[in-house]
Amino acid sequence: MAYLKKRGKTYYAKWHKSIEGERISVRKSLRTRHKDVAQKMIRELEKLELLGEINPFDPGFDPILALKKPEDPKKIVCKTVREAADKFVESKKHLSSATQWAYEWSINHLIEVNGIAHKTPKDLNIYHFEEVIFKQDLSTSSRHFYFRHYRTWWKWMLKNELVKRDFFDELKENLPRKRENTRPKMISEKELKLLFNTFDDELERKRKLPEFDPDLVQHWFKPLMAVYFYAGLRKHEAAYDPALPYSALKGENLIYEKNELAYIYLPPTKGRKERQVPISKDLSSYLEEYLEIRGEVGPEDYVFVYSGGVQKGKPVRGERAYKEFKRYLKEAGIPNKRTIHGMRHQAVTSWIEKGFHTAEAGYMAGHSSQRVTEKYTHLTAKRLKEKMDRM
Repeated sequence: MAYLKKRGKTYYAKWHKSIEGERISVRKSLRTRHKDVAQKMIRELEKLELLGEINPFDPGFDPILALKKPEDPKKIVCKTVREAADKFVESKKHLSSATQWAYEWSINHLIEVNGIAHKTPKDLNIYHFEEVIFKQDLSTSSRHFYFRHYRTWWKWMLKNELVKRDFFDELKENLPRKRENTRPKMISEKELKLLFNTFDDELERKRKLPEFDPDLVQHWFKPLMAVYFYAGLRKHEAAYDPALPYSALKGENLIYEKNELAYIYLPPTKGRKERQVPISKDLSSYLEEYLEIRGEVGPEDYVFVYSGGVQKGKPVRGERAYKEFKRYLKEAGIPNKRTIHGMRHQAVTSWIEKGFHTAEAGYMAGHSSQRVTEKYTHLTAKRLKEKMDRM
């Protein structure tokens, strides 16, 4: 047991023990003049002694070193900007190859322009980023491209304590305003029906072929696309990605009321907020038709799975869903600019146009803040016109 002693103005920790009747004591400086600090140190040292983690009678024992917290083995250490860039890109391996390339290319460009590969991350300052983002003759889109990727990298370094100051708000103030147009990415309900008709027509043609195998029909396509369009889920909230802990809908995510599908429940995913999305009648019909074919889905079973082939029973991956979506777009003659994420934009826009408040739409979409949802309000001119006509 340790005792607190004061010698001069400095506090010490003192221990006693008896060996064969001989009393032995040891005194170690706590290097503090403050009693409250010394008392706290004594309590911590007693805990360590009871756990057998320290031996105060060891000749090399230093209480100050003993009280230092060991470094987290998972803590990321980067001595150079080059190391920080490489480890950051490595942390993004779960993203698509195109996104990984964008991060890698933009950061490498920053390093090359400024010649900072061998500097430490703490040597980076706002001027290094301004040298790229505000370069003459750069388009507004390119400036925003660099800004987005550098800000994400900087937040990663802040989180891992590689840098201290965040000056990206200052950079953002000087960025030219970018007018975003999500309309080309958004698919209309008429186009969605055309997409599904194209799927059905192709299936009908295949059924007439002698080599047709009914077990290879991918019945997941229409209900999965309907989930994106009507429920506004992100690509990997509905489809599977092995690198993400929250990906793909499971049986436990489908909530029933009176034996009818009522909600899609999602725990915190990318937006870090749990949510329940009411299932519309249109979406319900697609899901119920699919589940009749799919069969019973247990709480831990994935909803959308391959029905045949070498992947039979495995969850449908987001990349496969996107590939099939693009293929049927082409077959149907729908503009190739339409995207799966565009269907999410369409869902949020549709909710607002049909009278949902932005807070309600934001909750269903799982947005991190209402400001994100408010970006969709400029797309509701049709609803405003209808209200004006009624006045």
